Amino acid sequence: MVETEDLARKVYNRLKNIDILQGMRFTSLEAGKKSDPFKILVATILSQNTNDRNSIEAYKSLERRVGIEPYKIVETDLDLIIDAIKPAGLYNSKARTIVNVARYIIQHLDGDLNNLKKIGFEEARKILLDIDGIGYKTADILLLHLNFPAFPVDTHIKRVSKRLGLVDADADYEDISMLWRKSLKHVEYLDAHIRLIAFGRRYCKARKPLCNICPLRDICKYVEEDG
Repeated sequence: MVETEDLARKVYNRLKNIDILQGMRFTSLEAGKKSDPFKILVATILSQNTNDRNSIEAYKSLERRVGIEPYKIVETDLDLIIDAIKPAGLYNSKARTIVNVARYIIQHLDGDLNNLKKIGFEEARKILLDIDGIGYKTADILLLHLNFPAFPVDTHIKRVSKRLGLVDADADYEDISMLWRKSLKHVEYLDAHIRLIAFGRRYCKARKPLCNICPLRDICKYVEEDG
C-alpha cells in the first residue's frame, strides 16, 4: 500500500508541473468564488451527468431568475426552477434535489450549510447523503470546500486511478477516495481533484486515450498492458 501511495504522490507531482488546467472550467469552482456553500452544492448538483459549459449556463440562469439561496428556492414555483436550469439536462430531478436540499437546510441547519462545520466529518457526510439526490461525489465536493478531509471521486478520477494501477479494477468509490486521502496532504486535495479530472479529460479519455503523448505514460499500467 505504501508503494501505491508513493506512486499516487508521484502522479500528483507530475500533474502539478504540467499546464493541464488551461481552458478547463469547473462549475463548483465558479460557484466557489462566492464562498457560499449552498451555491457550491447547487452548482455541483447541476454539474451531474453534464459538461461544465452547460451546468455553468444553468447555474447563472438560476442565479439570475431565482437567486441561489435556500429561502428563495423554497419560495419559488418548481416549474420556474426547472425552466431556469434546463441547460444542465435532467432538469426535473435536479430541480427536485435542489428544493429538497434547500428545505433540509432551512429545517435542520438554520438555513446555513456552514453549520455542518460544527460537527465531525463522518456525521456531516451522513447528513448530506441522507438527502434524496445527494451522492458521495456531490457530498464530498461540498465537504472539501468546507475544509473537511474529503476527496471527491468522479468518473475521470475513477478511470485514471484504475488505469494507472493505483487501485484494483473492482475498486469502489471509497477505495479510490481513501487512496488519494492517504497519499496527499489535506491542503492538496482540491488541486489534485481538479488536476486529475483535467488529466482524464485531456489525455486519459474514456474512448481513445492519448497514450502516445501522455505525460504519465512511463508509469502507467494501462499502457503496459495495451502494449
